[in-house]
Amino acid sequence: MIPFVLLFTALAVGLVEFLSRREGLRHLQVHFRLDTDLVEPGETATLRYTVQNAGRFPLLYAGLTLSLDGAFSLREDKAFLDRYVTEDFTGIRVDHRFFLGSGRRFSGRLRFSLPKRGLYDLGRYYLEAGDFLGLKPALRSGEIGGRVICTAPVRALPPLQALGGTVGAVSVRRFLFDDPCMVLGYRPYSGREPMKQIAWKQTAKAGSLIVRQNDFTADFSAEVLVNMDPTRPALMERCLSWTASVCRELEKRKVPYSLRSNGDLRDVPLGLGTGHLFLIQKRLGLSGLTGYTGFTLLLEDCLRLGREACTRIIITPVLDNSIRRAVDRLERHADFKPLVLCAEEDGE
Repeated sequence: MIPFVLLFTALAVGLVEFLSRREGLRHLQVHFRLDTDLVEPGETATLRYTVQNAGRFPLLYAGLTLSLDGAFSLREDKAFLDRYVTEDFTGIRVDHRFFLGSGRRFSGRLRFSLPKRGLYDLGRYYLEAGDFLGLKPALRSGEIGGRVICTAPVRALPPLQALGGTVGAVSVRRFLFDDPCMVLGYRPYSGREPMKQIAWKQTAKAGSLIVRQNDFTADFSAEVLVNMDPTRPALMERCLSWTASVCRELEKRKVPYSLRSNGDLRDVPLGLGTGHLFLIQKRLGLSGLTGYTGFTLLLEDCLRLGREACTRIIITPVLDNSIRRAVDRLERHADFKPLVLCAEEDGE
């Protein structure tokens, strides 16, 4: 009887061991979720991760290791760091070991911050699952998959005055095609308005002809001009920080603004709101400090296009004679004096 029991036990253990090796990592799923992909230097972001056993058999041993670059600064308490985190010359490793029953999941989170502007990969993960007897564990690795943009930090600004002037103080030139951004409201069609004034979306909603009522006074707006001519990286980084600060201030004052540059920040049309600022912050974080054309050409283009009724804020790393002359010409043909922020003259 005893040999039969031992034989049956050995067969049962062997079958379970075979099935556990066969299942292995096949039914083990891992998911990652980042709460934001845009942060400022020192701001905390959170990475959440989940490991789920979708198989029919429990996993007596499973492990998840996150391998991060050494540039990441973990924002966890000391107990978490002592228990799960290892730091060496290869970077930061976060190790979890756990038991997973059938259909069960393990969840965790990791809070971190980044030290300076740039684009960061989240790193790799290593998923481990042991067999029933612990003789031959299986290992799988892959990319965590997310990226985080660290945008330029905000810095103190000098007082910004006369942002766009007083609404209605300056008349806007009328054009053949009206500016769709200058809409004061909507009203029923009276039969005297031109067809181009009909707002077809509003017409569809109301079931009768609706026309746009435009405001032909000066819009309260600003234009941020950023010089990306190559010079010392420290000065250019300061310009990016000023750009972030100026846009934040304009958002705070509810002043619509656009951004133009002669480099890889490219142009952002007139707008306002979280999405508008988010796009500019992402471009600031991704910038390689690359200039495409001379900044004086951009200023000359502004002079040619006009838009006298908006305040221009010029951000430049240096202010040489050619830029000074272009700024002077712009000032003579504008209703509002341009505001110039020069990183070289900041004095820090």
